[in-house]
Amino acid sequence: MSVQRFVVIGNGPAANRAADSLREKAPESKITILSKDPFRSYRPHLLPDFIAGALKEEDLYFRPHAYYKERDIILRLGQSVVNIDFSKRNAILEHKELVPFDGLIVATGGKPRIPEQFRLFEELMLTLKTPTDAKLWIEKLASTEAVLIVGGDLTSLSLTKALLKLGKHVRFILNEDAFWPRPLNDEVYRAVTERLEQRGVEVIHCRRIKRMTRLQENLLEMETDSQTIEAGVLGAFFGLVPDVRFLVKTGLDIDHGVLVNEFLKTRFTDVYAAGDCAQVYHPGLRDYWVSIGYENAAALGRIAALNLLGSRLEVRVEPESILEVGGVKVNTSWWTEF
Repeated sequence: MSVQRFVVIGNGPAANRAADSLREKAPESKITILSKDPFRSYRPHLLPDFIAGALKEEDLYFRPHAYYKERDIILRLGQSVVNIDFSKRNAILEHKELVPFDGLIVATGGKPRIPEQFRLFEELMLTLKTPTDAKLWIEKLASTEAVLIVGGDLTSLSLTKALLKLGKHVRFILNEDAFWPRPLNDEVYRAVTERLEQRGVEVIHCRRIKRMTRLQENLLEMETDSQTIEAGVLGAFFGLVPDVRFLVKTGLDIDHGVLVNEFLKTRFTDVYAAGDCAQVYHPGLRDYWVSIGYENAAALGRIAALNLLGSRLEVRVEPESILEVGGVKVNTSWWTEF
C-alpha cells in the first residue's frame, strides 16, 4: 500500500493506539493527530481520584509532548474538524484549513449522554468526561457538602467513592435511564442500592423527576414524584454516546456511531473508524454494536491502523457479551465492584 499521509481524528485511547501502530508499521509515513481538545491524552478513569485530591493534574496525562516529537507524530490540539471532503481527501478544520490525507481513522470517542427528558435541565448538571470537567467539580465542591448524583454508569460510581472520601453527603437517584447501556432491572436495582447504602449513600427512590431549579449560585432544588431535594451540586451520569454529530453531512453512514464493517472500514476507501465512535457490524448477529471502555477502544484503534495498512483483521466479540438496550447493541465491561 502506498499511503503516505495518515490523519487520525481524536486523541483518546483508540486514536493514540492507531497512531502508534501506524508509526510502527509505516515508519516513513506522515502521521497527524487532530484533536478538538486543548489538552493531551489523559486517563479518564483517574478523574475521580483527581477530584478527591489523591493525585495531581499532571498525573492524569499519560504522554508528554516529547513522546509525539520523538516518534515524529504531529499532534495538533484544539483543532476541531468540522467536515471531511472525501472526494478531495481533505479534513476541513473550523478555521477553514484543509488537512490532506491518503488514509483516515476517525476515533473521536464518546461524549456524555443526556437523555431527552433531562435536556431541558442540562445547564444545571455537571458531567465528568475531561480534565476541564473535573476542575469544575473541584470548584463547585469547595462550597458545598451536599451532592446529588443521577446515574449508574461506572464513572458515577467511581465519583461517588471519591465524594465519600471527601466527606460529602451523597444522594443517588437510579431510574430507567440511569444505567444505560445496561438494563436496570429489579435485580440490578436492588444490588446497587444495597451497595450504595452500605457505604453511607442515601438512595432516592422515585419514578420521575418533575423539575429542577437553581435557588442560588450554590443551591439547586429537584422535585421528584416522591420528594423535593436540595443539593449544592447535581451530577448527571448516563453513560457516553458516540461523538459523531459533525460527521452527519460528510457522506459517512451514521446511526448511533459511524457504521463500519467487521474490519472497521467505512464505505470510503482507506477510511476507518475505531473506539467509542464506531458502530461495528457483527456477522454473527447480523447487526451493529458499539464499544465502550478504555481497553476496548485501544484494541479497535490498533485493528483499524493495521487494516488501513493492508491487513484484514476482524473484530471478534462473543455475541453473549453484547447487550441490547433501547435498540442499541453494546459491548461493555460496565461497572466493577463498588
